[in-house]
Amino acid sequence: MVNNNLTQDAVEIAIAFNSYFIDSVKVLTQNPSTGLLGSVLVNDAQPVFIIREVSESKVNKVISSLKNSKSKDVFGLDSTFLKNYKESLIGPITKVTNTSIGLGVFPRVWKSAIITAIFKSGDPADVSNYRPISILPVVSKVVEKCVAEQLISHLNNSPFTLHSMQFGFRAKHSTETANCFLLENVKSKMDKGGVVGAVFLDLRKAFDTVNHEILITKLSKFNFSPDALRWMKSYLEGRTQCVRVSNELSPTLSYDVGVPQGSILGPLLFSLYINDLPSVCTGSEVQMYADDTVIYVHAKSKQQAAQELTTVMVQVTKWLSDSCLHLNVKKTVCMFFTKRATDATEPDVYVSGEKLQVVSDFKYLGIILDSNLSFKKHVKKVIQITKFNLANFRFIRNCLTTEVARLYFKSMILPHLTYCLTSWTQACYTTLKPIQSVYKQALKVLDRKPNSHHHCYILRKHELGKSGAIHRRMSCIQDPKWPSSPSTQYFC
Repeated sequence: MVNNNLTQDAVEIAIAFNSYFIDSVKVLTQNPSTGLLGSVLVNDAQPVFIIREVSESKVNKVISSLKNSKSKDVFGLDSTFLKNYKESLIGPITKVTNTSIGLGVFPRVWKSAIITAIFKSGDPADVSNYRPISILPVVSKVVEKCVAEQLISHLNNSPFTLHSMQFGFRAKHSTETANCFLLENVKSKMDKGGVVGAVFLDLRKAFDTVNHEILITKLSKFNFSPDALRWMKSYLEGRTQCVRVSNELSPTLSYDVGVPQGSILGPLLFSLYINDLPSVCTGSEVQMYADDTVIYVHAKSKQQAAQELTTVMVQVTKWLSDSCLHLNVKKTVCMFFTKRATDATEPDVYVSGEKLQVVSDFKYLGIILDSNLSFKKHVKKVIQITKFNLANFRFIRNCLTTEVARLYFKSMILPHLTYCLTSWTQACYTTLKPIQSVYKQALKVLDRKPNSHHHCYILRKHELGKSGAIHRRMSCIQDPKWPSSPSTQYFC
C-alpha cells in the first residue's frame, strides 16, 4: 500500500520501503541527547587499542573463514565469488585494507547497503510489517573482520573489557549459556524463598538509533587511540542504502545514525555502547544478550519486588534517554518467578508513569519461560513445530536417499528438539516425555522402521549416539524409575 493505493510496481514498492526504513528511525532520533558526551582521552599507562596493518596471509585466512553466501551486494559480488578467486584478490584487498588503516578512512564505496524487506506478520500490504535485512559489500567484511579480531584481542587482554553479563557476540558465549546462567541464578534465589521479579526490556530499533558521537565517546573509555577513533568514525558516517524488490532497486538514501546492520563490527560496537548499562541498575542484577536485556531482583514478596523494579527502571529510563535509545513500553514486560501459586492480582511495575504488562510466560532468547519454570508451554511449542516437520518427513521419506534423509533429520528435526536443551530438560519427566516420543518417531522414520522397532538399534546402525552429545542428551531423558546405568542412558 503506497499513498493509500495498492500497487504491484516493484520500483514504487522499493521506494516506499526505503523511505519507511529511513523515516521510522529519524522519528526516534529527532532530539538527540548529549548527556553522555565527554572528552576523548587516552590512558598511556594502560594498553591502547591501535588498528594495525594486516598481512596477505591474514587476509587469506579471513576470506576462507567467511560464510558461503550467494546474496549479491551492490556490486553483484558475493562471498562465494570472493573465495573462488581469492588467489587473485588477496593482494589488492590487503593493499586497500592497509591503506584504509593507515589513513584512518573507511572507503566510501564500501558503505552502500542493499536492503531486502522480509515479511514478519500481520497485513502484507503494510510496510511496517516488514523488517530490513542488509547486504553489505562483501569485501568490506574482510576489513571489518580484521579490525574486529584486533579489537576483541584488545578487550581480552586489557582492563577495558566487556561486562561479564554480556553474552551476545562473544567467544564461548551463546543464547544457551545466557539462558542457563539466568535460570540457574533465578532457581537458586527461589530456593532461598520469596519471589524473583524480572523486567524484560524491549528497545525500539536499538541498532539503528545508536548515536555516533556518544559511541565514539564510549569507545574512548576503552582506551582507543585517536587514529583508531578516526577510523571508527569514518566507518560509521556517510552510509547509504537502497531497497531491492524483484531485482529492481530504489534510489539510495543516506542515514547518519546507527551501526550497520549485517556487519561484523556492528554487533560488537553495540555491545560496547550498552556496556555501562549495569552500572545504573543498583540493587538489581542485569543480564544482556546484545539488545535483549533482563533486569531482575530477589524479594520477599511480589509487592516488594515490584517496588524495587519500579525504582530501578527510573535509572534505566534516564540512561536510555542519555544514550539515545528508546524503550518500547508496550512490549517491555514484567514477570514474577515463584514456587507458590500465582495470585489473582499482580502488583504493578511502572516505567515513566506507564504500567508494564505482567505476564505468566515470556519468550526469552527462543525459550518460553513461565513463572513456575515448568517449561510446559515451551515443550508444547517444540512438539507442535517438530510434529509438523516430522509429518513432512514421513510423507517424503521414500523419495529421499539415506544421506538426504539424515540431512533432513539433522536440520529440520534435531535443532528444534535440542535448542538450549540444557536449560529446560530439568523439567519433570511427564513434561519431557512427549519430546522423547517425537525423537524416537523421527529416528524410525529416518530408518523407515515400524513403531515396534526399538530406536536404540537405529542409533547403533547410523552411529548417531557416538556422533555427538545431542543424541546422548536426548537419550538421557528417561523415567526416574528406570535404572541409570551408562548403557541405559546412552541408548534408551
